[in-house]
Amino acid sequence: MLSLFRTNQAFAGLLLFFYALLLQLPAFFGTPDVVGTEVINGVAGRLVIDWVGEQRWLVLLLPVVLVTLQGIIANVLVTRHRLSRKVTQFPGLFIVLCWALVPAFRELQALHFANLCLMLGLLSLARVYKKDEAAVALFNAGAWLGVASLFVPLYLCLLPAFIIGMGVLRRPDTRSFLQMLVGGGVMYFLAFMLVYLFGNWDGAIGRHFSGFGLLSLSGVDSQFLPGLIALAILLLFAIVSYGQEVQLLNIEGKKNAGIVSWVLFFGALSLLLSSTGLLPFLQVLVCPLGLLVGLGFILLPKGRAEFLHLILFVAAVGPLLWTRFGG
Repeated sequence: MLSLFRTNQAFAGLLLFFYALLLQLPAFFGTPDVVGTEVINGVAGRLVIDWVGEQRWLVLLLPVVLVTLQGIIANVLVTRHRLSRKVTQFPGLFIVLCWALVPAFRELQALHFANLCLMLGLLSLARVYKKDEAAVALFNAGAWLGVASLFVPLYLCLLPAFIIGMGVLRRPDTRSFLQMLVGGGVMYFLAFMLVYLFGNWDGAIGRHFSGFGLLSLSGVDSQFLPGLIALAILLLFAIVSYGQEVQLLNIEGKKNAGIVSWVLFFGALSLLLSSTGLLPFLQVLVCPLGLLVGLGFILLPKGRAEFLHLILFVAAVGPLLWTRFGG
């Protein structure tokens, strides 16, 4: 199966969508979980979740569409900004696979929209490299991160990674820093202005940031353990293979791979501030982790890569199949 994603085919995006749909398919044979309940969403997140409500087809299909778009953007980022010496769709593939590993991730959450905005922000940030005038790219990067945090406010914890990334890609200065902050600030101004105009201002700011707090460690359902263990192994794989990956890249590729690593690092730190617990906010790691794992798999021999992918695929669909048909 991996051979289908080793080249930059014209229908790669469609192929990625059907791969995500295949992983989600067992969920169509059961009752979908209540959407958006375990994460304290921001103003945009609450709006979207309330709009979706209990529309079954949207609850099941929207996560597939959103994670596919995340994967496509990751592949564009890798190809355009030299994160791999080979043309490949592996980063997008493993973003989809990391998403599917934990059943709780499949519930429609504002996190799916936040991750899409995060990837758009990283793509905008990468465009800063070797640009004399990068105001638009910096504004867009800040704006996309701002929108992500309007869906899930804890994504503000990723701002240091973006600031470090800006300093890595160009000489840091106050002007560049402010351009990025203005991008995010404009998104917040527009969002809360709409909240005020529609008469929902009372307590809006407090509700928006209410998800911040000390990590709450609650019990984890046994059906999630295989996926969580697989994610932990993939994280270890990404750390071990990182050095080998980047030494093969040019300067631009090394810088962008470093930025993705910083996003993964600050995403992990942000978990400590999730008052609602690890699940499903652990999804903040899906995009950077999947991207780095995909780059690592490029280096593996084809037979070993296929075998490991098969194990991960079974780990993704097995618990959900057991819940729907075996339990």
